[in-house]
Amino acid sequence: MVDLNFRRRLAKDRVLLGMQCFTGSAGIVEILGYAGYDWVSLDMEHAPSDFAAIEHLTRAANCAGITPLVRVADNVPLLIMKALDAGAAGVIVPHVSSRSDLEQAVAATLYPPRGIRGACSATRATGYGAEPWKAYVTRANDGVVVVPLVEEKAAIDAFDDLLQVEEVPVYWIGITDLAQSLGYPGADFQQPELASLAKSLNQRAADAGKLLMATVSPRLTVDYAKYLVSVGFRLISFGADLGLFSRTVNEIATRLRPSGN
Repeated sequence: MVDLNFRRRLAKDRVLLGMQCFTGSAGIVEILGYAGYDWVSLDMEHAPSDFAAIEHLTRAANCAGITPLVRVADNVPLLIMKALDAGAAGVIVPHVSSRSDLEQAVAATLYPPRGIRGACSATRATGYGAEPWKAYVTRANDGVVVVPLVEEKAAIDAFDDLLQVEEVPVYWIGITDLAQSLGYPGADFQQPELASLAKSLNQRAADAGKLLMATVSPRLTVDYAKYLVSVGFRLISFGADLGLFSRTVNEIATRLRPSGN
């Protein structure tokens, strides 16, 4: 059966490392798992993966021992339900700007009476019916995770309200859209005002018993990742596979052929 183990990983007192998969490559997902990464974000917001591809990618994640989270294209219950039926252990939901936005996303992940998730016992999530339905419902309701993307000024203004949603253990502070929304396009969390904000958000989350996630983009360096940990982030996304590959091959070309010939 699909292993909904992300909450168990969150309980460990260590940094949880992940990456965003834009390529839709099962090989990349497996490599991350074998390297000891904790989770992978299977992107459907900016990448072209469809739900058939997501099923294959979650299989690869399960084989390699890495938690698959699906970043859905929008906060739409049907998209969230389909991601979970395909085998995701949780969903990353973009542009969550209010408590009602977040409660809507959470409701889509939970079966009645706790939520509105539609019932089907023949999906990959249940082993195509191999797992008894009642057992799966209990396991899914207790295990599935919603990770909201806090990436706009409105979300920052509502942050304390977002922290009050009990079912949500992790919040992803999306620096790219957030910096633009706050008037610092292209900046990262070392920009003074954003550094102060990062420390404040992490402290407020810690006080509420919650964890925060951040991406190493746009710097994509281990030193910057360590900086993010130093200001309180416990979950680190080392960018996206395409971005990291692009950075690497361009660096190789530049160092081997500095004249561009």
